[in-house]
Amino acid sequence: MLRWTNRTRRSVAVATAAALALGLAACGGSGKGKNTDGSGTAVAFAMNQRKAFPMLSGDTLDGRTLDMNTFKGKVIVVNLWGAWCRPCQAEAPYLEHAYEAFKDKGVQFVGIDTRDDTAQARAFVKDKQISYPNLVDGGDETLLTKLVGITSLTTVPSTLIIDRSGGLAWRALRPVDYTTLAAALDPIVSEK
Repeated sequence: MLRWTNRTRRSVAVATAAALALGLAACGGSGKGKNTDGSGTAVAFAMNQRKAFPMLSGDTLDGRTLDMNTFKGKVIVVNLWGAWCRPCQAEAPYLEHAYEAFKDKGVQFVGIDTRDDTAQARAFVKDKQISYPNLVDGGDETLLTKLVGITSLTTVPSTLIIDRSGGLAWRALRPVDYTTLAAALDPIVSEK
């Protein structure tokens, strides 16, 4: 029988916390020459501190073309993800749930699939039953590079909320769950 001393308990707690932190850490990328500030954080930006978000356009996983300019006047949730990313797999149902809960409140979701094999990405979207559009950012990271200064280019998953005026209102450089995302969306949706 194992005898639990205070030292054993502390060691187990430290090991468990380290394993949990690694398991919840974002997938990330190489980070060579790319901004990585703020990884692991979530932050809301005051109206006077919001940076303009570049309205991206490109091909979607379903073969269509999407121009985010068509969503002007709506709150937009942008999620950077990859099928290869375990935290992305875990958060996908929460994002779809939030999309369903907020789409009738003037909120549009857009995924950006990055660093991925297109067939794997399509299988991911089908398996996770993601119904909002997903832009494809190929190996050249054309879309991602347009987000320099807006978000970390190495942190996947990342979730961004763009206000109705096109400003970055909230950013999570880590996986999110429904409760966190809904709490971030509510005040932004209420803004006039």
